[in-house]
Order: sequence, then C-alpha cells, then structure tokens
Amino acid sequence: MLFQYNGGSSLLHRLGPLSKLTWVGCFSLLSMAWDSTLHESALLAVLIAVAWLGARLTLVRQLRAMSFLIGLGIPYFILSILAVREGHTVMSWGPIAITTEGLDIAGALTLRIFVLFLASYIYLSTTDPRDFVQALNLHLRVPYRFAFGISVALTFFPLLEEEGRTMMAARRVRGQEPPRGLKNRIAYWSGYAAAVLVNAVRRVQQTALAMEGKGFGAYADRTYLRTLESGRSSYLGIMVALVAVIATAVLWWSL
Repeated sequence: MLFQYNGGSSLLHRLGPLSKLTWVGCFSLLSMAWDSTLHESALLAVLIAVAWLGARLTLVRQLRAMSFLIGLGIPYFILSILAVREGHTVMSWGPIAITTEGLDIAGALTLRIFVLFLASYIYLSTTDPRDFVQALNLHLRVPYRFAFGISVALTFFPLLEEEGRTMMAARRVRGQEPPRGLKNRIAYWSGYAAAVLVNAVRRVQQTALAMEGKGFGAYADRTYLRTLESGRSSYLGIMVALVAVIATAVLWWSL
C-alpha cells in the first residue's frame, strides 16, 4: 500500500510528529514560493536524500511511489509550456511557440508536484497516526474529536487503496477486458470511482456508529494507552524543527 505507515527505527521514525510536520511545511513553503526549475530540482534532490538516509526509503521505492504522477506531470508540463509565451523562442510551429521562460516555469511547476508529494509521502511513511493524534491533542491542544477525525482519514487511505485493488482483481476474474476508446475508458473509471466512493461512505457510517456506541466524545478529555517518547528524541526533534525554520527563512530572503 502506498499511503501507509511503515514502522522502523530510522532517524525520522524517532522524531516527533510535530517536528516532522514543521520541516514538511518548510519544504512545501519553499516549493510554493520558488518558480525556478533549478530550485525545485534542488528541493527534490534534498528530499530524495532525506528519504533515503533519514527514513531508509530506497530509491526504487521512492520511484515506485512517484510513478503514478508521471501521467499527471507530462500533460501538465506540456500545457504549461504552451501557456507561457514570454522569453526567447526556442522552437515554433505556426502559432505554437516554446520559449526558455516557458520551459523554466513548466519544469518548476511540474517538479513542484513531485516535491509536495514526496514530502507528504515521507511523513506518512514514518509517522504513526496514533502518535500524530496524541501530539495534536496534548501539545497543540486540538480537541481530540477533531484529531481523531484526522486519524480516521489517514487510516482510510490504505483501506480504500486495498479495496480498489480488490475491485480491479474482481473485474479481471469476471473476464472484463481493459476498456478501449475514450468513451469506454471514461465510463469504466467513472464506475470504478463510484464504487470506491460508495465503500468510503459505508466505512464512514460504520465508524460513526461504532464511535457513538462506545460513547466517544462523552467526556472533555481522554486518556491514551501509548505515550509519546520524550528525552533525547524530543530534543532532537525540536532542534530539527528549529534548523528547518531558520534555513527556510534564510533561503526565502536570499534566493
């Protein structure tokens, strides 16, 4: 499953959820602020190194996770090139012109998708949803009902992904061939999306009934069986967050 927490003992696994959320926010802020292919490439390279060295996510696993973005990135790159007309013209075919400015902006916008996705993927892979909920409730004083709702949403991602695979396998068992033609493809994927949405609504209803039956939300506070790690890991997380914020501020004003 793609959107799923994977336990481990790497450096990022030992950091607190809020510390990791801080540096993810810093990466996202820099990515949204910069409009240069070179800058976005540098951010993506740093993220790949962080995932490899800090989270022990191999390059093959990272490429597999980002592979589905290629189908979105290529059309987006082409449309962005055609939308920008400023700069020196590199190639032209009648009314269609490719400029240096268009190539730079299109590359930056496309790479931004990969930067934001990879940062989120690293966070989801190294953060236990239970720790995230506990940190929101105890450290940021977020109401535990709202925090638990976020946890349920994160839990639903792998479940829906697995259900989607089951539906695809069931269609293959029934002998349904892959659709051909634009009309058939739209009808096929519309039915697939509707089935996943119906299952999502059903799971939400089941979860809501279970929470109501257990009296969830009846008290102002709640207790936790797990406790967040403190000591050296928490201090390290604070240092990482501070370094990320300072580095973001310096890069923001200097570049």
